[in-house]
Amino acid sequence: MTLRPFVRFTLPAVICPVLFALSMLFARSARAETALAGDIDFASPIDSSLAAGAGFGLRLGYHAHIPLIIVTPELGFSYYGFGGDYPASVYRGAAGVRLAVGEIVRPGIFAHVGLGRLSADGPPPDPTHSALSYDAGAFLDFTLLPLINIGAHAAYNRLDASDGVGAVDWLALGGHAELVF
Repeated sequence: MTLRPFVRFTLPAVICPVLFALSMLFARSARAETALAGDIDFASPIDSSLAAGAGFGLRLGYHAHIPLIIVTPELGFSYYGFGGDYPASVYRGAAGVRLAVGEIVRPGIFAHVGLGRLSADGPPPDPTHSALSYDAGAFLDFTLLPLINIGAHAAYNRLDASDGVGAVDWLALGGHAELVF
């Protein structure tokens, strides 16, 4: 009898359960934490008669924290004010998710979808309308304390066309702070 069949079949059958048991013994448990965040943005319209403006956002969600990976489902509200010959404002309510990797320095991506409203003073026809709105972007967070994250983000935003009024697209660059409890 040779040792080769023993090594090929029996050894993995013993080692795999032992490694699994050790990983369960030393693994950190997953946890969820509530997150409240605020954003401040510079907004630059894309292919529009609107001029650059500024905005802010508020987000509420929770961190589903698995070691080194943070998934954050969230609800948010944002406002953007644009200048130009006919100033406009965009109000958005959205739901989305953030996905981040890391503990102290945390790069990640995000996307939201919801309802937006453009309120504008413009020539007839009235450009005020409501439509689907969405964004997608990337961020970089720094954990100062276990309770506070600060960071920077960049995003592409869109309010779709509706009732003969064209879509509004803009890039947003900004900073954010997040309280985790």
